[in-house]
Amino acid sequence: INNNFMLYFVTYMSLLVEFSGLLHSVYLVQMIFSKFAGKPIESNEAPRNFLQNTFFWGRTLVSLVILCFAFAVTIEALFTEKTTMWKGIPGWVSIVILFVLMIVVGIMEGIQNALFAVVNIPEPFLQVHPIAYANCQLAFKGQNLKAFLIGRQICAASGMFVIARIMTLNYSGNETVFGFSESVQTLLNTGLLGAMITTIVASLIWRIIASSFPIVFLSNPIVYIIIRLCLLLDGAGVCSAAWV
Repeated sequence: INNNFMLYFVTYMSLLVEFSGLLHSVYLVQMIFSKFAGKPIESNEAPRNFLQNTFFWGRTLVSLVILCFAFAVTIEALFTEKTTMWKGIPGWVSIVILFVLMIVVGIMEGIQNALFAVVNIPEPFLQVHPIAYANCQLAFKGQNLKAFLIGRQICAASGMFVIARIMTLNYSGNETVFGFSESVQTLLNTGLLGAMITTIVASLIWRIIASSFPIVFLSNPIVYIIIRLCLLLDGAGVCSAAWV
């Protein structure tokens, strides 16, 4: 009973967050990627009517504005060295590290979704896409999938630790970003904006693209390197207790 309650609770809370539209900018990225990839988005939902479209795009716009605001505040704080980033590192270097880490962590998030999405795809179809096929052969060989998931978690946790260090605001006293009031600055210092950025840019965007276009996603040569890296980390034995 307890397990069922938690299942319902997590499911409905997730649906509530999605309904709020805070993360709807993810769908915009999915649509843009679909146009560039030349592949339509497959959906079982009925076409939206005018009111539904207005509600959808309204939430998408709000989500995009919040995301842009979060980036503006974070980048301003990085350039003025008002984050918890280690001292002595220039703001532009911190920004480069931030985006590289978010891309790497995002790809790792997406690989997991893409691999589960291609499980039931016939092998002859995969062979038409040599890079994606090679990545699948590596991931599904022996115990590699389990090892990859463990190594991926090590990488993702480490990456998120550094990302949090870079993005957490550290304004004190009367100092505020963009002249906001101290109460607003106190709220911003909690890390909510950083959580918004990482949830969208370092996770959901990659997951939804990988789920919608798994073959295209796995056709990226970087995926092979990341799988190898995760397998290497698992082989180091840092989290071998997970195999018990």
